[in-house]
Amino acid sequence: MNPTGHANDRDCSAFRLSVPCACRAERGVALVVVLWVVLVLSLLIGGFAFTMHVETQLQSYHRKALKADALARSGYELARLALMQDAQGPDAEITAPNQAWVTNRNWFVDHELGEGKISVTITDEESKLPLNRLTPGQWRRLLDLLGVDPADADVIADSVADWIDDNDLHMLNGAEDEYYASLVPPYRAKNAPLDRVEELLLVRGVTPELMYGVPADDEHEAIPGLAELLTTTTSGRININTASAIVLKAALGLDDLQLESILTRRPGPDGEWGTDDDQPFRNLNEFYALLGNLTEEVRNQLSEWLAVRSTHFTVRVTAEVAGVRRAVQAIVFVGDGGHTQVVCWREVPAS
Repeated sequence: MNPTGHANDRDCSAFRLSVPCACRAERGVALVVVLWVVLVLSLLIGGFAFTMHVETQLQSYHRKALKADALARSGYELARLALMQDAQGPDAEITAPNQAWVTNRNWFVDHELGEGKISVTITDEESKLPLNRLTPGQWRRLLDLLGVDPADADVIADSVADWIDDNDLHMLNGAEDEYYASLVPPYRAKNAPLDRVEELLLVRGVTPELMYGVPADDEHEAIPGLAELLTTTTSGRININTASAIVLKAALGLDDLQLESILTRRPGPDGEWGTDDDQPFRNLNEFYALLGNLTEEVRNQLSEWLAVRSTHFTVRVTAEVAGVRRAVQAIVFVGDGGHTQVVCWREVPAS
């Protein structure tokens, strides 16, 4: 203190300066805390908003997927209705490509239904070769038509026969357990009929290219695969009204003239199915007459392989709702009077 009894002016000035500095420091800390709180709250709110957005998108997707599933099932019902109508109509005794199950494009091609659209394809399984009934000779004819080397065709034909038969004795060019046990991974021959055509990929000599075919390019035409020519779900007969040229030739060993006569007769003079001049075979006798003079024995043999009416069909439906796609595939049996029964049902990738 100075002589007058008052504090030194310098000390008072220091005290007056220290108080505002402490307040400013506390306010700075508080500001930092507030900023951190705001940041944390912003992150929480942002995370919550993002979660809600994702949940909303998921709910929207599931809603669209559910509608697409329902549309796919509706498409199957449309296909079933078309098959039933043809089986109950005036041409119920035959199955041919001029019927509604083939020609009804208004129902089957990008058909708008509700909030989406559906596309339906129906394939006659009796238009294919019955896999489990084919003889080695029919196999060799088929593989020759597909451009397979004769030596490879011998291996495949004998190996398929060995795969299906119920013994462990392999044919000359075939394969049984001894061969398949040497593969990686090893497995055994089935020694039973195939349940699906794709099982052929397990058989010696069958490659993915042979199974699924080769697409066309600038120099070569497309080569069909076994998957579209063979079937394991069928009555065991071939429908002469719907079978392709390669199926008829492989199954029956027809010459080019006989095959041309069949292919020309079926759609009529204009060469197009679904017109008034269509001439599908209404019975096997019409088919035999076109082939020429056949003995009774040959007719009886052919009758075990041929039919003019089909009973098994594969229905594939693709449905789309706002970009979400679903596809189902069903094999349906169509009996007398239009009675239908689902043989197989599965969801498949939507292409």
